[in-house]
Amino acid sequence: MNADSVVRSRGGRALSAAEGRALAEQLMQSRRPRPEAPAAVRPEAAAAAASDHIPPRTEAPEPVRRSRVRPAPSADPRWRWISTRETHRGRVRIDVDEVQLPTGERTTFEVDRSVPFTVATLVQQGSDLLLARQYRYPVDRWILDLPGGGGEFGEVPEQAARRELEEELGVIATTLIPLHTYFANPGRSVWATHLFFAPGVREGRALVDPSERVQPVRMPLAELDRLLVEGEVTDPALLIARTMAAAKGLLPPVGA
Repeated sequence: MNADSVVRSRGGRALSAAEGRALAEQLMQSRRPRPEAPAAVRPEAAAAAASDHIPPRTEAPEPVRRSRVRPAPSADPRWRWISTRETHRGRVRIDVDEVQLPTGERTTFEVDRSVPFTVATLVQQGSDLLLARQYRYPVDRWILDLPGGGGEFGEVPEQAARRELEEELGVIATTLIPLHTYFANPGRSVWATHLFFAPGVREGRALVDPSERVQPVRMPLAELDRLLVEGEVTDPALLIARTMAAAKGLLPPVGA
């Protein structure tokens, strides 16, 4: 709307140009949004603003709305054993277990229960290590490993380790230090392997097993470490025993 239209629209009397402009300005002012009244300021806020200081909040915070989360189970789900049926017994014993899965479904699972446990010992003799070299028919290879074998029912691991040392290498350990216990094949077998470290041995009497052709090998530590780095050592017990002996400070770190 301009001043001329206001002049023509006022009933009856023509307004001067000055009066028209004044009236138009009044109308335009009436259509502008009025500024909102300032919100009331709390006395403490005003005082804080005046002193350029924000007081600490004293009101309780609003409660946080949290989504419902299912609590974690008290224990990881496991299979439930139902029965066992022996399917083979020789140097190896294989059972078939009937089990119930966490879903409630029943199934069967083959388990190796050949021995209660196995043992292996890393022997230090002076500045060298006393190892074993023997033929392993399943892989058709001669490999470097540790003297050891399966424990017998009624034995404890240390007894079995001492027996295997004398049977395979013809030596008697003066001291046996536990190194580590691990499961060689937890997906199929129940027995654990117990590793020991023998910092010294004395001569005993070897007991020959026709099925085991064990060759004692005296080897400098540096030579074993070289074979480890080059990937020539494939026996897990020897690999783990060397690593754990270094971790426990019984031998220098590999390659040191």
